[in-house]
This record gives sequence, C-alpha cells and structure tokens, in this order.
Amino acid sequence: MAEKKIGASDYLALGLYAFAGFGLEVVLAMVLPALFGVSGSEYSLIHHCIHWVLTCILWGSMTLLLIKLSRKKYSFDLMKLNETPDSKGWLLAVVISVLAITATTIVWGGFKPVQEYNGIVEFIFQNVYYLFEAALILLTIAFGQKFGEMLVKRGGLPYGGIFLALTWGLIHILLQGGQTGVYAFFMSILYGLIYIMLKKNIRYSYMMIAIVFIL
Repeated sequence: MAEKKIGASDYLALGLYAFAGFGLEVVLAMVLPALFGVSGSEYSLIHHCIHWVLTCILWGSMTLLLIKLSRKKYSFDLMKLNETPDSKGWLLAVVISVLAITATTIVWGGFKPVQEYNGIVEFIFQNVYYLFEAALILLTIAFGQKFGEMLVKRGGLPYGGIFLALTWGLIHILLQGGQTGVYAFFMSILYGLIYIMLKKNIRYSYMMIAIVFIL
C-alpha cells in the first residue's frame, strides 16, 4: 500500500486541533462551577487559581500531544524550527511588538499588567496561565502557516496569523463581543507577522509572542 502523501489538509487539521485546545477551558468553565457550588462570577481567589492550574494542565497536555503528533505522523518537527533571525527580522519583530503592546495599552486603558494586578498570588497564577495560552497561540500560527504555504505555494505571507485571526480571533467576537473580537483579530495578525519576521524560529517566536501577550 502506498504511503499517504502529506498535504495542506493535514496541517489544516493540526491547526484546527490546536484551536480546539482553547475550547478545553470552556468545558472546564462549565464543569467547575458545578463542582465548586458557585458561579464563575462568584469565584474566590482559590477558585480562580484552581481553574488556571487545571487549564494549564489541559493546554500543556494538548500542546505536547500536537508537537508529538506533528513530528511522528507528519514529519513536521516544530522544535527543529530554529533558523536564526537576521538583524532586520529582529528589528521588525520588535517594532511589531511595540505596536501590539501599544494597542493593548489603549484597549485596556493603561498598561495591562498594572490594570490586571490584584495581588501577587493572582498575578503569578494568571501570568503562568498566559504562558500556556501563548503556546497554543504559537502552535495555531505554526500549523496555519504551514497550511497556507502548502495551499498557496508561496511563502513570506502571515498565513498563520490570518488562520489564528479566523479562528481564535473570530471566536472572541462570539464569546466576548465585537470590540474584544476586533482587538483579538488584529493581534492575531501581529503575532503571525512576528513569527514570520523571526524566520519561524519556534523558540524566539514563543518568547516574543508570550511577552507581547502578557504585556
């Protein structure tokens, strides 16, 4: 039997799996209130921390599963995406990051970490949670980028950012309203551009995206 050829649809599936990983938190948000006996709006600090820890476990497991699946089934080893960005790429990535952080500051009405700060314990747990979310964001971009490049047969465009915008970005419109959705859509494109500017280096891209996402 001939070996199945790996095509664009395979990377589309991987990208959709990564996007579906975000939905694990939605499932958790439906289950935990029943276990806690309080609604999500009435969570105490310990409730929030439990929610964040369990979400991190689910997201971390999904991230590792997809990295392993991509490597073994599709010969796409994300951890080998380690081309060194040139100075121009770094400069453009920094400029895009500053633009993204500026947009976030405007939307939040101030520097996001300051606006969110509600005690050191919550600050630590929430930002660890952001680090795991950034990992899923990067996976969605990486698989979306591969899908776009195989489909269009042309590199250099932020297919991954567009894919993230059409999935993670649009779902924010449905769940959190138009303004938040437009912001998430815009940020998705910027994250995708950072990935491209850093030559799809998975480690540098994660570092930069995570910093921008937190700030």
